[in-house]
Amino acid sequence: MKDFLKKSLQTTFIAWALWLLPTALQAQVFPPDFMCLRGDTLFWDLPTNTCGPFISYEIYRATNPAGPFNLLASVTDPSQTQYVDPNPSNETRWYFMRSNYDCPGEPALSSDTLDNLPPETSPITVVSVNGDLVEISWQPSPSPEVFAYIIYRQTPAGDLPVDTVYNGTTYVDTKAQPGQQSESYFVNPLDRCGNTSLFDVRHRTIHLQVVAEPCRQRFLLSWNPYEGWSQGIEKQEVLVRIDNGPLTSAAELPPQDSSFAFEGLADGSQYCFTIRNTAAGGAPVSLSNELCIDADIIRPIQQLQITNATVNADGSVTLSWLWNTDAEVAVVEILRSDHDGDYDVVGVLTPNLPLTATPAYTDYVAVDEGPWYYRVRTIDQCDTVRMSTRGATIFIQGHAASTGLNHLSWSAFDTEHADVHTWELFRMVGGAAKRIATLDGTSFEYDDPYEPGVGGEPRACYYVIARGSVQLPDGTQLPVVSRSNVVCISQSVRIHAPNAFAPDGFNQEFRVLLAPERYQHFDLRVFDRYGRQVFQSADPARGWRGRLDGKELPQGVYVWTLRLLTEEGEQIERRGTVLLLR
Repeated sequence: MKDFLKKSLQTTFIAWALWLLPTALQAQVFPPDFMCLRGDTLFWDLPTNTCGPFISYEIYRATNPAGPFNLLASVTDPSQTQYVDPNPSNETRWYFMRSNYDCPGEPALSSDTLDNLPPETSPITVVSVNGDLVEISWQPSPSPEVFAYIIYRQTPAGDLPVDTVYNGTTYVDTKAQPGQQSESYFVNPLDRCGNTSLFDVRHRTIHLQVVAEPCRQRFLLSWNPYEGWSQGIEKQEVLVRIDNGPLTSAAELPPQDSSFAFEGLADGSQYCFTIRNTAAGGAPVSLSNELCIDADIIRPIQQLQITNATVNADGSVTLSWLWNTDAEVAVVEILRSDHDGDYDVVGVLTPNLPLTATPAYTDYVAVDEGPWYYRVRTIDQCDTVRMSTRGATIFIQGHAASTGLNHLSWSAFDTEHADVHTWELFRMVGGAAKRIATLDGTSFEYDDPYEPGVGGEPRACYYVIARGSVQLPDGTQLPVVSRSNVVCISQSVRIHAPNAFAPDGFNQEFRVLLAPERYQHFDLRVFDRYGRQVFQSADPARGWRGRLDGKELPQGVYVWTLRLLTEEGEQIERRGTVLLLR
């Protein structure tokens, strides 16, 4: 029984408390929801008050926001939601409203104080690009009648509304095109009477453009700095992401800059750029569109060095050089000169890419006319001209210094950055080459004691080979072997004639010996003391035995003459006397 009574009392208490709750929560008289003014008309929504019967809605007015406010009107129709306050002079006025209900002891709350001016502006804080979107943030308008914000974007047709925001102070514009152009915005507060604020300061996104300059191996970035911050820009940063790596700062620039040259590109890498502007004071921050571009640079000639100009066995010249094989060369010109100046173009090549690592050119030139100087000139796809170092052939020359001695001299291996360690001198007789001397790199002449003999070859040919190295730009030494032209020297025919002979003794005939015995025409004649010809021979092997027409001639002194035309075309005349002994 006691438990039953206890539960009954608890139930009665809870019911009594719930009956009293609305009265306790009311405890005040709510004003009309003062929404806005349109011209001279005030608009409001009806309040809900249950504390007592309705008496009126009271409208207070002042010409100063600080008051004093005086009762303008008492609206006794509980369903009335507007009131006209004529204002022919367009005076600035302030209003608020209260509800008058017969609710003794309960306070009447005042509505918001509204003026008859347009809503105050809501300054944009920042507009920033995020991918293909533009994010907009702004400060709320201090005008209490504002219930929404109209977003305006600049278009070719003017500044047009793109959306209305009813909650919050941020907006994402999904229809913008920040990757194609700079987008600019206004945000205008809106009240429920359709009044909007005046247009505030326009804010404009940063639009980045990138132009590739493959010939200069760089990207040229240009953009419009952020517009709209009253405090100005504190700094600008160029942000870059390379090959999907982290976003890093490539440069920090002053506020007025609007371009930047990004250099040092790696061919084939992808570069993604963004411009970041920071407002004075360190915040807020606005980002541009991100622009990604692949580096496709024109690689220039960085190394162009002639390494050799060597004479081949057939008399042609092979020119060799080194270059960086990744260079994008369009034209190669081979230049030649006989004095390291006033070069002539003797060859034009269109190389295949990538360039060969062992380029060479064969030139057909009179190598026995002196040393020839060469250079290689390249023109790349950017029309950049590059000239190589100098190369030169080795020129050897010589002459018969005396009987049985050939004197040889040669030019230096006049290729830039080249050193000769040793010279090797070769002699060729009858087509077979034989090395006859090895000399140090400072030698440039040699005397060859060549004795062809009676039946030998009077004509000896020579060439010299330089063995050395060329120093490359990185300091390494490239071994090089270069051959000269061929020079041929003919020794004059040596003529041997005895001064006496005895047909009945040891030396039985008179013969003129040739060394070597190589001739085109031979004419030997012998005369007696009276000038009578007693012998004639066209063959060196046929001698005179002191007879004329089969009869022995007397002992005495006889005169001989020789007319000789050598194989080389040399004409020789000799004369002398010989004693015939009996």
